[in-house]
Amino acid sequence: MKKLNKTLLIIAIIFTGFINQAWAADNYIPVRVGISDTKFKNYLFDSIEFNNANELYIMDSATGYSLQYLYDANTIKVVMSNGLFKIYTDGKLTAENLEGPVFIRPKDNCFISIKDLKRKGKQALYRGYIELKKSTKNPEKFAIVNVLSLKKYLQGVVPNEMPVRFGLEALKAQTVAARNYAVTPRVKAYEEFDLCDSVACQVYFGANTEDELSDRAIEETNGILALDKENNPILALYSSTAGGYTESYEYAFSDPKTKIFPSMHLDYMIATPDNKEFPPLNAEEKAYEFYTSTPEAFDDVSPYYRWTKEWSLAELEQVLSKTLVTQSKTGFITPQLTDEKDFGKLEEINVLERGNSGKIITLEIKTDKNTFIVQKELVIRRCFQKNGISLPSANFVITKTFENEKPVYKFFGGGFGHGVGLSQWGAGKMASLGFTFDEILQHYYNGIKLATISVKIRGNNQFTDQIFYTSNEDAKIVIENPDKIKKIQIVVNKKELNIKLKENQTVVDISKYLEKGVNKISYKITDEDADYTKSILASVIVKEAKHD
Repeated sequence: MKKLNKTLLIIAIIFTGFINQAWAADNYIPVRVGISDTKFKNYLFDSIEFNNANELYIMDSATGYSLQYLYDANTIKVVMSNGLFKIYTDGKLTAENLEGPVFIRPKDNCFISIKDLKRKGKQALYRGYIELKKSTKNPEKFAIVNVLSLKKYLQGVVPNEMPVRFGLEALKAQTVAARNYAVTPRVKAYEEFDLCDSVACQVYFGANTEDELSDRAIEETNGILALDKENNPILALYSSTAGGYTESYEYAFSDPKTKIFPSMHLDYMIATPDNKEFPPLNAEEKAYEFYTSTPEAFDDVSPYYRWTKEWSLAELEQVLSKTLVTQSKTGFITPQLTDEKDFGKLEEINVLERGNSGKIITLEIKTDKNTFIVQKELVIRRCFQKNGISLPSANFVITKTFENEKPVYKFFGGGFGHGVGLSQWGAGKMASLGFTFDEILQHYYNGIKLATISVKIRGNNQFTDQIFYTSNEDAKIVIENPDKIKKIQIVVNKKELNIKLKENQTVVDISKYLEKGVNKISYKITDEDADYTKSILASVIVKEAKHD
């Protein structure tokens, strides 16, 4: 073991592999992802073992002790004991009393391989580096955090969130949504990292599942975000299948902080039909007509576009007596059911409130012992289970018939998932019909624009580069000028522009200088009064907001 300069070593480990250039937006932004076990159930561990020890560099940030590329070793195991880390090499104790975090970085062009961890049936491999970070809530456990560039993260997300057979434009739409969610997640549920690797955040399977076509989608949308009216990155939620009609954000989600339901309203995620002729489905008869039929829609090719579930009275009583106890813990069932024996005999199920997509917002379950009010789509879905599996969505209508004089409950539904924002199956069909990724995104997210991540240009008399891809040869540079800088030079694909800046914001139309495909912009502040402490922010709008 060697003791090295701790500060220098941490800097070297953290920044190796990241490209320190403003234009490489996805390359430059780091992402911290928590890695779970093979079943995606646990994010805290007391030990972890790595394959290919001869390709790994390990360092304890607290003490500076390191293990570097042990050429005769096969595995390295890290164990937490009494709040401190121990390291074993091929079963032999190599180091102990390490405070952590412990960093694991591979050789150049190598991957980190965690022993016995599978993704899609294959050995999981990870780019970037791993940080073993002690849990703040349980000091005898640690989180496995994969730290890597946004680009490399997206390469492990996009082909796992959407089938690559959906085509390039659908994958590009998925990429922008996934990039937005990485930058602006709905909630940070874990203290040790920003994003988890499962469906609870975004499905991230690492380097062993990357695909050439999805890589191209990431490259051709490098740094592109969907922005709201205030130019902030939107919360870009998406789900498998909307069933022909997406729902407003507030009617599917509770507030992540206060838990209040319905949640806050978001202008860009409102109930949107695939066909403008579809009426609002918040009335029971309209919902019934819609979900017991199969009108043409963008996601009608999904196997979950329409579905049915059926229970006998006895089956449904057995299910609800158990699920109401479990789901009462969420706080969205009133009164709470704490003992399944207190459920009683089922008498009625009534829909009290629906959103415009027909999604059930509030449901009433009457028994001979009590009347339960159930809210929120995920809670409703989990209450009505068939063979231990929750309903695909909360967009359903209920029928009660009799067979051999015994009640039978049949649910007719549509969609899979929360149904807010982009429908992945819908995006796939839209792409097959010739829609471009920006048209897909603007269908599912109301009033958004698409723009590059802002770059900061400092008054240091040097050029700052930005590269982006465009297919429509139409774009504008938006320059925010908080330091009241007067002049800037912009070079767009070798065409030089000298711009006098306005005090707050300057918009420069560069459409006539663009090329289809990759474009490069270079910025340099030419104001002699602007030193390194002063700066501007520049972003490129590649698609303006759509106005009906």
